Amino acid sequence: MPEIATVRQNSYENYSEGQNRLARINRRAELVVMDFYTQMALDGRTFGVQIGTIDAAGGVNSTGTAPADTVVWALTDAQAGTTIIPVEAQVAIETWTTGTLVNFMLEADMGKVRFSAVGGGGAFTAINTRGDSIRAAASTSYVNLTTGAGVTAAAKSTIGGSEGSYEFHTFAIEGLLDMTAGDALPDLGFNWRAKDSGSPPIIVGPGSFVMHLAAASADITATGGYRFIELPSESVT
Repeated sequence: MPEIATVRQNSYENYSEGQNRLARINRRAELVVMDFYTQMALDGRTFGVQIGTIDAAGGVNSTGTAPADTVVWALTDAQAGTTIIPVEAQVAIETWTTGTLVNFMLEADMGKVRFSAVGGGGAFTAINTRGDSIRAAASTSYVNLTTGAGVTAAAKSTIGGSEGSYEFHTFAIEGLLDMTAGDALPDLGFNWRAKDSGSPPIIVGPGSFVMHLAAASADITATGGYRFIELPSESVT
């Protein structure tokens, strides 16, 4: 019987790119398969974007009284030839102030890149989640930096269709006037994970992954961020 796999539980082999080798199995002859998200991180194809910092009152403001196409909390543009896949997003409220109707929304624009101008935001060099940073992100990211000004973006593509905008996660809380610093709302809708949602949007460039955070009455302050996988579109389409 020809060999089809090699048992490896206590040692690992390092092979060169493009080498043909036997598949890895455990001692029960079960094929060892890594989940897609972990493999992408090991391949150095997962990147993180951070908005604000948790230390020294490093939270940044939300972007006004309602989510708007042209003022966003953060975004990542995928140019033609690049595909991005959202992995997760999170917001941690730092101060509620007197904000009401807090809105958190994630959007996949399949039709165009959305960044327009710096406005109250600035460029952010996406962090490779593999520590030795074997590659830099080909996409470009921008985050909110100043009080309530947000990142200036272009209007969204037509809703729906092959090159439209898709709001794939939305969450709103009303009546937060009694909330104070230190109050916590565990999980709720401020966290989104592709693993929990069933399947993430696949944004084939040109397109954008857009993050919105807004509140009525007054801006709240928060920290947050998201992660995304980046692949050459030829590896996806």
